[in-house]
Amino acid sequence: MSSLKPKSTATVFVTAAALALGCGLGTAAAAPSSPSPSAVAVAAAAPACGSAAVSGRTVSGALSAAEVHRQLNSLTQQHRSQYGTPSGIAAKGPLGDTAATGTATATATATGTATGTVVRPLLDIHPAQGTAFKSLSGSDGSCATQSVSTQLTVHDSGTTIYTPTMYPAGGSCVELVTVYTRTVRSVSAWDWCRSVNFAASVTINSSFLTTYTGGTGAYTGRVVKTSAASNTWSADLYNYSTGRWDTLFAQSGTNQSGRTDGWDIEELYSTVGASGQASSCTDMANLTFESANIAVRTNGTWSPASTANADTHYDSPAGSFYCPTRTFQMLTAYTHWKATG
Repeated sequence: MSSLKPKSTATVFVTAAALALGCGLGTAAAAPSSPSPSAVAVAAAAPACGSAAVSGRTVSGALSAAEVHRQLNSLTQQHRSQYGTPSGIAAKGPLGDTAATGTATATATATGTATGTVVRPLLDIHPAQGTAFKSLSGSDGSCATQSVSTQLTVHDSGTTIYTPTMYPAGGSCVELVTVYTRTVRSVSAWDWCRSVNFAASVTINSSFLTTYTGGTGAYTGRVVKTSAASNTWSADLYNYSTGRWDTLFAQSGTNQSGRTDGWDIEELYSTVGASGQASSCTDMANLTFESANIAVRTNGTWSPASTANADTHYDSPAGSFYCPTRTFQMLTAYTHWKATG
């Protein structure tokens, strides 16, 4: 899960709200029956963000609340503990997180902390890169076609990969995250208004690939505000079998992160070995993840991500990923990015 996670009450919510779960066009995640097409082909075949009706149905294969809790709650608690966040509020993402460079963590580890907060290990990293959404009046949605992979295998229990994870500007209650851990491959929804936790999830398997990627290896997801009065937001996946949008999760209330900006990024938590290389580097070797057709909605109108509504202000330096083989490209600013392990 790649959403923002605050580190301390008001200030924490503003500076460290984390990035939640994600998107991308994956060359590594084609349906079992056929090789993955090019990113251009996937982008061309993607549905328009507002072109189809909502089905009124829940995403096919969505897990029960109990199973979501079983699979993802320990992960959430791990991150909360790592960041020493107050009152059980999760600090989930890299935004404003100096630990991406190791500076803050190194100081705390060397000198010890008298504040009683939990400090994560010195070598852990938490970088992110991709498209950031500007905080603008009327922001009420985001959408992208994003890769998934059945080939990405996480080997280290300290590594969590969110690629891509998407969170619209405008104080959304929901973040849509593509999650990879040692035991989970899923598209999940993070609740920013009530539980501040993972609240819904669907496993990335052959059934998901058929229904929600149409064999392309990339799903189209969106998070949109459905009621301004109650600040209700819905995370939907485009169903290629029915030509409609199925709902993964909807929530209303007050956003607990304190943020009104957003993102569509690759985000990870990873350990770094004695060799100086991140565990995630080995896990993602030779795999490509992309997010294309990135769009934002303002006052009900969709438009491509551009300099008018987006930038890269959340990007970590390349070295923060501790992966010499990794490459990142913003193929079209800011509608299409690609990261290769």
